[in-house]
Amino acid sequence: MNEKRELTRRDFMRGTAYAGMAIALGMAPATAAPSRQPTKSRVVVIRDAKVLDDKGKVQTEVLARMLTDGLKAVAGTATAQEAWKRYFKPDDKVTIKSNVMITPTRPELVRAIMEGIATAGVPIEEIRVWDRNRGGKGPDQTDPKTWQWQPGFDANSVSNAVHEATALVNIPGLKNHMVSGLGAALKNWAGAVTNIHPRYTKAEDLSFLIHADSGADIGVLNAIPAIRKKCRLIVVEALRPLCNGGPMVDPRYVWPYKGLVIGTDPVAVDSVCLKILQGRRDQMRGRSWPLSPPPKHVAIADTKYKLGTADLSKIEIVRLGWEENAFV
Repeated sequence: MNEKRELTRRDFMRGTAYAGMAIALGMAPATAAPSRQPTKSRVVVIRDAKVLDDKGKVQTEVLARMLTDGLKAVAGTATAQEAWKRYFKPDDKVTIKSNVMITPTRPELVRAIMEGIATAGVPIEEIRVWDRNRGGKGPDQTDPKTWQWQPGFDANSVSNAVHEATALVNIPGLKNHMVSGLGAALKNWAGAVTNIHPRYTKAEDLSFLIHADSGADIGVLNAIPAIRKKCRLIVVEALRPLCNGGPMVDPRYVWPYKGLVIGTDPVAVDSVCLKILQGRRDQMRGRSWPLSPPPKHVAIADTKYKLGTADLSKIEIVRLGWEENAFV
């Protein structure tokens, strides 16, 4: 049966550890945090109306709680530490792929992820954060202004930050993108390679031809062996996504979704992100308002590159927390 498994609130509240937490947080999840390992791609959408205050400032404790609760639901574990240990080992050297362009990854999320990984026994000094050719090492490197590390690129135009790590974490923001229609998990790896921009180089000389045909071949970046093998976790920051005109920010199209989208399958994560963006666009227009350009790279990442599942009917979507206008 291909339909995603949906549980009632009653089913959810039968759970023991997570039920107590749900009551304490005042959350009303539509689906439970499963205790089993997923048999198909699982994507968690977790939201909390209190994660941003009335001025849009991140409430760090709420965000950290969202991250750990969402991760437990992805991993199917009872505790946060068990969840982090499922993806990271004490001898790992972890590199977090952030984003510094136009809509940068929020440092509060970077810090929460670093602190979570450390609970798995990874020394905080072995956790790095980076984008393009700059990054930082250690606990105080959540702000790109402090970054000093310059990993450089190998002969194949792939960042050495990828090669030096044993584990990668992908933390993009959710937005519409003028090149590919969607900027999320698959697109974020554009910051891990160089020699890709057609404005400066002839197409035949580019290392990765990802801007042609509305970014149809963006999946090739995720198929780079070091990225494909090492990426353990994806956390899409969807606190204030951008549903039109991206990556340039037009305030008319930014809205307080107040969520995180968490998973391990980049194609499934992007498929869920697409549904969220499309839901908001349709809501704004009061009718269908298709993403432009069409985000064809998501389906192609499935069919051509075999990177994951694009078919929503084959994705287990777990919804937790604030439900209003969730769009999934």
